[in-house]
Amino acid sequence: MATMKAIWWTGPDKIELLDVPVPETKPGMVKVKLAYAAICATDIHMVSMGAMNAACRDGGQPLGHEGSGEIVEMGPGAEKSGLKVGDKVVLFPVAACGVCENCKNGFRQYCTNAHMCHTYCQYAVVPPSGVFKIPDNADLQKYALVEPANCVIRGMDLSPISHGQTVLVTGVGGIGSILLDMVVHSGAAKITAADVVPQKLENALAMGAQYTINAKTEDLVARGLEITGGKGFDHIFEVSGVPAAAPPCLDLVARCGTVTYFAVFPPSYELPVNLHDMFMKEARIQTVFTNPDIMHRVINLMPRLQTDKVIGKVYDLADAMEAIDMFHKSIHPKILLKCN
Repeated sequence: MATMKAIWWTGPDKIELLDVPVPETKPGMVKVKLAYAAICATDIHMVSMGAMNAACRDGGQPLGHEGSGEIVEMGPGAEKSGLKVGDKVVLFPVAACGVCENCKNGFRQYCTNAHMCHTYCQYAVVPPSGVFKIPDNADLQKYALVEPANCVIRGMDLSPISHGQTVLVTGVGGIGSILLDMVVHSGAAKITAADVVPQKLENALAMGAQYTINAKTEDLVARGLEITGGKGFDHIFEVSGVPAAAPPCLDLVARCGTVTYFAVFPPSYELPVNLHDMFMKEARIQTVFTNPDIMHRVINLMPRLQTDKVIGKVYDLADAMEAIDMFHKSIHPKILLKCN
């Protein structure tokens, strides 16, 4: 039996690089040869703290949900999707069934019969509903970031920025950098990036941020109020997922402003909210998940994104454990795995 390399969650706080069987292409399914997969904090935090209410199954389970590749095989009936062998594609984490109540109500991202599409591997066999064609000339390394960029557009759809509104992004790692890039395109003003890693703040300035705040050496609230003339920010996107970074955002939001908690926080964390203070500001709290229905918009936008400033390092899949160790050092915005 042919085998492939894959990253699996094998036990409590345990990730391993394994040799596993190459999946067979079943009727109605599509086999994708992965080219690149991006390491996402959500995958790591599923293992370390049960993010997304995840729990390791008996026998372990594959990881990864951001990736690009090429279709190499079509199961009988899959051709009805319009996809074909040789197509360059990206994967969406949830291949929806289309018939459950959530799907019928327009919430395919919450499909109760979903097939999960994993990408930390060499080959994936998935339903066509989780596969999206990209241009024939697409750079597969660049397009490996389509899925996180999809989450960003979802967040900006839920918290739309009007021209001239002030924006703060806290946490400019992988997804934070993609978000910052789109904020730069949005017509926002006084665009500010906050982080604790100087290299990431330098990168944020190179991407178009007008101000930076080192949350380790500066008072985030005091500096933010200084930048905004005491008004606070119209939009704050908290992307670090660090519990200590969450409460100051409520102190920094402007009147009628919005705090979007974009990151996946630890399941046990509870945000302290003074509702009277929020009432006096008429401010809003928003969270973000994802939506497959906007994938086409993301694919259209990819050529404009500064992915060269987001992708910090690329490792071969065989060196995945070294890549995960580097992820924990929080130096590079985004780390990619070259899968084949």
